[in-house]
Amino acid sequence: MFRDLARMTASLKGARYEGALIGRAVWQRRRGRAGDGLHILRDHHGLLDIVAADDSGELRLTMLLGRRAPQRNEPARRPLQILAEGVPDEIQLSFCFSAEEVHAFVEDVGDTNPLHASDAPLVPGLEILEAALSREEICRAARVELRFHGASFAGETVSVLVHSLDC
Repeated sequence: MFRDLARMTASLKGARYEGALIGRAVWQRRRGRAGDGLHILRDHHGLLDIVAADDSGELRLTMLLGRRAPQRNEPARRPLQILAEGVPDEIQLSFCFSAEEVHAFVEDVGDTNPLHASDAPLVPGLEILEAALSREEICRAARVELRFHGASFAGETVSVLVHSLDC
């Protein structure tokens, strides 16, 4: 289950990970039996690559550490991009998460990143990915890659462009 993978990634705790931002998230169905659990693949120059895996799939994240927290009033951003195996050429999705939904998600997965704790919280990247994976248009994809181009806050419409990824 995707939430179990999100819980694994949220287990990274401590000052080093506070305020971490996701730059890229890749979810895929398991194509073999590599090790389960959470593994750090790279931790170098403020970039952290991790993988969480279980029977339901594999989630790889590239996280940005030690960056300035995004602000709600920053200029308009490009839509998020999703590359997915086996979807029609281009689909546009929109989501809007309330502060209550964000708080419920981070509580459920154990995410203690302070960026998600305010009255106008930053929407967790994995909450956006989970919402996208639940949509009929891409729920059957074998691999989905979400690329972030900026922050999204509770109450804002999150626009996502889905492009076909042929592997």
